[in-house]
Amino acid sequence: MNKQVIYAILTILLIPIGIFLVFVNMAGETSVPDSKPVVIATDNIAYQQIAAAIAGKHGKTELISNVTDQAQKTKFKKSELIITDTHESQLLTRAKQWGVSARLVIASDYITDGKNYRNVYLSPQTTLNMATKITDQLSDMDPRNRNSYVANKQSLLKKTAKLTSVFQNLKKSKNVTYLATNQSQELMMTQLGYQSASNDVDKLDDDAMTALEKKMSDQKIDFVLTATQDQTNHDKQLIAAAKKDNVPVVTFNQVLPQDAYIWSWQLSQLRLIQKALAQ
Repeated sequence: MNKQVIYAILTILLIPIGIFLVFVNMAGETSVPDSKPVVIATDNIAYQQIAAAIAGKHGKTELISNVTDQAQKTKFKKSELIITDTHESQLLTRAKQWGVSARLVIASDYITDGKNYRNVYLSPQTTLNMATKITDQLSDMDPRNRNSYVANKQSLLKKTAKLTSVFQNLKKSKNVTYLATNQSQELMMTQLGYQSASNDVDKLDDDAMTALEKKMSDQKIDFVLTATQDQTNHDKQLIAAAKKDNVPVVTFNQVLPQDAYIWSWQLSQLRLIQKALAQ
């Protein structure tokens, strides 16, 4: 009889313990595991920086500079989102060859008017537009972390506020004529509404070169845009003529320095143009 009483008491005591264990087990089953970072691949450091700023801890952005390298090839094949400048990107060719079924964000689809511009990433407008497109794609792919992506985008927009402001102010300058020794910045110049004095200086004959020099001496060219690598005879001749006639020369390097962010670097380029127009 005493044993039966003891067993009854023990049974009653075990009931709440059992309920507790069931509750703990259910809670463990319904908890949401951490999501894996979205694997993002790009062949451009500018887009790597933008994507990393938007994705934060929820994304892993790989810079694929050499698809023949086995380690980079392995990383690329795991890509879930590919970001490139144009449809001519080697990454898109490789993705098709290797059956990489990733989503795409191609800058030229959102920035240009159908014209085949070079180096789309150089334009500040590209940086601003791509931040939005990357946010939209990541939010659609990983809706659970949508709020994080949107917050990161807002943070990036604050960092690029000055870039936006200077870009918009430069667009207000009317009837600006520039001369470029290469066409890598053609997209940005078009977006600013500036007119080019020549499409390709290296193809000009002597008479055309003389005509350009006359325009500079007559102060009909507001500034000359050149790159550090432009060293042809025509390039040197036009730069020398510009300096002789006190036409501002804006020199840029289209290769982003390793220690610079694309939005800061673009702002520094805009300030050079701003300074040239103020002379």
